[in-house]
Amino acid sequence: MKTLNLLLLVLSFIVLTSTGSYSQNDTSRAAAKEKLKKIVKEKLMEKMNLDDATATKFIELSTANRKEMKELRKKEKDLTDYIFDNPQSSDVGTKIEDLLEAQNKINQLRNDHYAKLKVFLTPTQIAQSMVFQKELVKFMKKEMKLEKKEKDKKQDDGNRELF
Repeated sequence: MKTLNLLLLVLSFIVLTSTGSYSQNDTSRAAAKEKLKKIVKEKLMEKMNLDDATATKFIELSTANRKEMKELRKKEKDLTDYIFDNPQSSDVGTKIEDLLEAQNKINQLRNDHYAKLKVFLTPTQIAQSMVFQKELVKFMKKEMKLEKKEKDKKQDDGNRELF
């Protein structure tokens, strides 16, 4: 489930950063985002042998889960940072309890998400979705590195002086 959330987060990040960096208008960004969603959905349907309605339901549930997880992970990170930065603080005990509660909520959210997926997907399909997401994340990271290299090269080329 963690991979699913990471995948959707990475997809969102890529769509937002790649479309924004080209200074496209909102219509172009929306079109690029929809095109990416369509491609991911088609690949997901292919890899997991899903129909369109099931794939749509899967993506909607996963997107909602990702948003909740993002909020909880931010809270977890903020609490962890506070504890590490202020171990002598008078309220550190409360912060530790809050951290443990946030971690429990994250685990419960994972379990709830898995239970919702089990209603309409087989365990094999869920496992296939995890593999698909991991491969997609790996591919997207590779693409982002290549894009960054190209962008850096263009900037370097633009900064060179001609003799």
